[in-house]
Amino acid sequence: MNLRLLSAFVFTILILFSCNAPKTLVSSKINAENAFTAGNYAKAMKDWEQYFSETTIEQVTGADFATAAKIAYMGENSLQAITWFDQARYKSYSDFEMYITLAEIYRKQKNISKELTALEYIKNNYSEKSSLINNRLFQIYDEIGLIDKAINVWGELDAESKNDFQNLISYFEIQKQLKDSIVCDSLALIILDKDQKQVDALEWMAIKYYWMGEKRYQREMEIYNENKTTRQYRILLEELNKSTADFKTSLGYLEKLWNLEPGKKYASYFANIYARFGDEQKANYYEKYLE
Repeated sequence: MNLRLLSAFVFTILILFSCNAPKTLVSSKINAENAFTAGNYAKAMKDWEQYFSETTIEQVTGADFATAAKIAYMGENSLQAITWFDQARYKSYSDFEMYITLAEIYRKQKNISKELTALEYIKNNYSEKSSLINNRLFQIYDEIGLIDKAINVWGELDAESKNDFQNLISYFEIQKQLKDSIVCDSLALIILDKDQKQVDALEWMAIKYYWMGEKRYQREMEIYNENKTTRQYRILLEELNKSTADFKTSLGYLEKLWNLEPGKKYASYFANIYARFGDEQKANYYEKYLE
């Protein structure tokens, strides 16, 4: 074979190779897309793997890695999904579905730190979709004790999320820490309307009315003892009637608590209230639980 013929042969081989290679790469990607459309996530993953193995890293786009990662997650291969998502981020690529998927993966793994990072990325970069993640953000902030952030997110929750029973309990506990009695009063009543046996709300209302009655009783008795006039006595009786009403309201909540947990925890309230009523028999009955 002369030199000219050999050169022509080599050139022909190179042309054939260069034409066939791109077709193989494109075919792998198209096959992956077709498999995904057909709902065959396992095959789609294998086709993406083949595409990535046949293609230089410089040629693969971040969007390709992200697409493959979402399919891997749908195919219940979270580890592969994370690996491909990391490649997408390395390529400076991101989209909402990518980060919401990452958040869901980390949630299932109980990796609250990474889940929060993904959710906050969405909050900061896709604010128009914040309503989709605010509920979970509130739950996480509450769980890790970031009260200020939890309160801020609470203000952005939709009506359904604010009406969620567990969210109400969490927000109630936050407001108790902040000592906002007005908000706690409102929340306790809403909670009890949903569950009449919710202990924290029952305790809040029982203790609230107990101290309203007790403080009024002590204050008016002190005033009367300093100025025992007929007029002051009439005022005392009026105020003691109000105190009695508060004590009776407290008893209504305490009785529900007693039915749930009879014993020392609530006995002192009963004993003190019945002592104020002058009911020695009942006061003694509850005092026995304090021994």
